[in-house]
Amino acid sequence: MAFDGIVLSRVVEALNKRIATGRISKIYTISQNELLMNVRAHNKNQKLLVSIHPMYARVQLTDLNYPTPDSPNALTMLMRKHMDGAFIADIEQVGLDRILKLTLKGRNDFKDEVTYYAYIEIMGKYSNFILTYENNKIIECLKRVSPSESSRILQPGIIYEYPPLLEKKNPFVDFYTPTDQLVKTYAGFGKDLANEVTHRMHLGMMFDTIMNDIKESDKLYIVHHNNKDYYHVLPLTNLSENYEVYDLFEGLDVFYDKRDQKDRIKQQTNDLSRFIRNEYTKNVNKLKKLEMTLFDSQNSDDLRIKGDLLYASLHLIKKGMKEVTVDNYYDGTKMTIPLDERYDGKTNANRYYNKYQKAKNSLKVLQEQIDLTKEEINYFDRMMTLIENADYYDAMEMKEELENLGYLKKKMSKSIRKKKKHPHYQTLKTKDDVLFYVGKNNIQNDYVTFKKAKKTDYWFHVKDMPGSHVIVHSDNLDEYTIRLAAGVAAYYSKGKDSSSVPVNYTQVKTLKKPGGNKPGLVLLGHYKTIYIDPDSSVLKELEKVEER
Repeated sequence: MAFDGIVLSRVVEALNKRIATGRISKIYTISQNELLMNVRAHNKNQKLLVSIHPMYARVQLTDLNYPTPDSPNALTMLMRKHMDGAFIADIEQVGLDRILKLTLKGRNDFKDEVTYYAYIEIMGKYSNFILTYENNKIIECLKRVSPSESSRILQPGIIYEYPPLLEKKNPFVDFYTPTDQLVKTYAGFGKDLANEVTHRMHLGMMFDTIMNDIKESDKLYIVHHNNKDYYHVLPLTNLSENYEVYDLFEGLDVFYDKRDQKDRIKQQTNDLSRFIRNEYTKNVNKLKKLEMTLFDSQNSDDLRIKGDLLYASLHLIKKGMKEVTVDNYYDGTKMTIPLDERYDGKTNANRYYNKYQKAKNSLKVLQEQIDLTKEEINYFDRMMTLIENADYYDAMEMKEELENLGYLKKKMSKSIRKKKKHPHYQTLKTKDDVLFYVGKNNIQNDYVTFKKAKKTDYWFHVKDMPGSHVIVHSDNLDEYTIRLAAGVAAYYSKGKDSSSVPVNYTQVKTLKKPGGNKPGLVLLGHYKTIYIDPDSSVLKELEKVEER
């Protein structure tokens, strides 16, 4: 595990320098595995992130912008009741184990000063955040554990106790004893650190020297090895001599940002993704049935012929017959025609005529339904593509779009939402300071194309498939900028995993918005097409601009 006890020891020292004595001003439950606390310390607002995710568990200060819910849930309200306004009196690590203890000084409903403890356990799938009173009686846990799940119960009202802790040596204090089992011998050691220390000692370094380097480290080193990233508070040279170095919390932001962002988006937008996929599948199945019905209607002459032949053979038909074989004067053969035994020949003939007329009359309606269903398929195909590249805000705008179009029922919220000025589109900048505006959903696509862009700007979009609108804020394009913009459009499209993807581009002034259609569609005038191989490396040539 990367976030071992040694990493936590460096985190604790950094937290004590930056937020000790700080005041907690706000708490958010940003996912089922994450808490975000605003802490005011040293005349500065800082964000403390606590994650108990099985794969990404950690505690750190962060500069990343995490999406916060519009209204708090019951758990958040309970945490705020006890922790809002509380001061952080102490930050300590339990030995060198992966347990962090925060001592909080706050006030109860009677304004009496009270002490709370917050225990953060970083233990893989058993990670947890537990808030207790001064007597260690549990107030609430981020993850409750019942007697049926474990012998160690974590529920409100239970007295909190540490999990079983193994007796190990302190590598910063105790004398080194030769061993090939560093993880089992020394507290705080994870597998990655043990491998690195063993590697360095084989090269002649002293154990005490290595531990002293760790104790003085306030950096995080990230190495790439076998298509996987690793990190620690000293370079993992046993994996690679090449590494990136960051300040401790900046490095944790870099390492975990993309990893847990996808998981968080999945948690918060899973229902939306499922709804879009279901609507797409439903319309695809509907189209098949409509086209089969249309085929039958277009080949309904057989019904008319049967009616004609029955009228010509009324003398052969009696009530109670289930079928009759007659001469087919259209092609000189015999034809056996099924009958409804309840009726005579004339009524059976009229029934065939009625079916024929109904089939003919339904052709126009069926074609209209087929056209509408194809529009729905194209729409939800676009939505499926867009949500694959969506962040939290992009997905929430897609949900808003579906609500406005009547696909989803709007949820009434007691909180008053401030009306935002514009959608959360993405802004990128080239090395030549040319700005790209990228729409990540239909609402954003409409905005950057018809509101944000100037008439002389250029518009890029993949040909005949769903994708992002890319606006290049320039009226004069060179080949480098054209290929870069086309690369972005191809990457944020359904064709991102294909090769030689066609991308259309033209000036915005040649575009028109079709009336009465769903958002995200345009009508093209004159345009050119470039073929490009999508590659994520194109994004490395662009700088993100904090403009929304």
